[in-house]
Amino acid sequence: MFIAAARARKSILGNFQTIGYEPDEAAWRSIRMGVKRDLQARRLRPNVPIPSRRNPIKYLDAVYRETGSIRETFVSFLHDGAWTSSGGSFRLAEEVGVDLLHEADRRLRTDGALQYLEVGGGWAGLRSPPPSKPRDIASLARHFENGLGQNVFFHFTNLTQWHAELPAGIVEHPYVTAAGLSILDTHGLQAGTVDILYSQAAAYFETDVKSFLVAASALLRNGGLLVFNLRPEFAGLVSECARANGLAMRKWCNAGGMNGIIVAFEKQPIAWRTKPPTGNVKIHLPRAELLRPGESSAMLAELDPHPANQRDAGELGFPQMLEVFR
Repeated sequence: MFIAAARARKSILGNFQTIGYEPDEAAWRSIRMGVKRDLQARRLRPNVPIPSRRNPIKYLDAVYRETGSIRETFVSFLHDGAWTSSGGSFRLAEEVGVDLLHEADRRLRTDGALQYLEVGGGWAGLRSPPPSKPRDIASLARHFENGLGQNVFFHFTNLTQWHAELPAGIVEHPYVTAAGLSILDTHGLQAGTVDILYSQAAAYFETDVKSFLVAASALLRNGGLLVFNLRPEFAGLVSECARANGLAMRKWCNAGGMNGIIVAFEKQPIAWRTKPPTGNVKIHLPRAELLRPGESSAMLAELDPHPANQRDAGELGFPQMLEVFR
């Protein structure tokens, strides 16, 4: 695993050099941790839950049960243990009230083509039993199989390479981070061509959300959809960068815990072009209070209840959301 991690880091740095990106210390540390999680998650069954290392007995038991190896179990514990083996899932989109199947269908009918991009797709559903309704890239690809590889394309990134081969129309982009998405232009995924850009958790674990939003906005076509989750402490920075890059928030919800805040943005046809601040931007917010379904605050109490704390942007947009987390 140590050699594989070193090779992955070298490839990631090579991509950074190509696009002229240099991560700060915090961003690089989060990427190094993500590489280790990637390598460990690949050894487990798709979507198997792994307890936190804060409960060492349960963690060791779960990893040993999955790997059957005492050595791999302790190596995993001593490094950055995976919270789950990613099979790829649309669960976060469902929580915020976004039906990705409906969105993909609508955009394909309107434009005659579909480009979907997922950040950190993992197994992309290709090693999971087919669900009754499309809930990952693999099942969505089956739904659109008649156009797959012709006018329908599914792309996904990973920090390491998970797949040796894939069906036509499904493309893995290994060694690509959320902040380094602009490298995809050299892979043939041009700016302004992506209809839906989704991240189940990969963007959440990186710290350079500004670079991620700049790259995501550039890849999206006008009217394109961006769904991802973020840590509450980054809410101010995300709000500022979204406005600067022509992204209007459509929905959000506070999922709580390690899922953080889930947001859905739409790329505006006429974008604001306020140049975002350069350098390492820090916006200091008072300590965030996580509002979970069933919990209350003075602001949310004034609104009609929504399932899973879902909020349409017309009711409570990002500026008001920041007040909730103050």
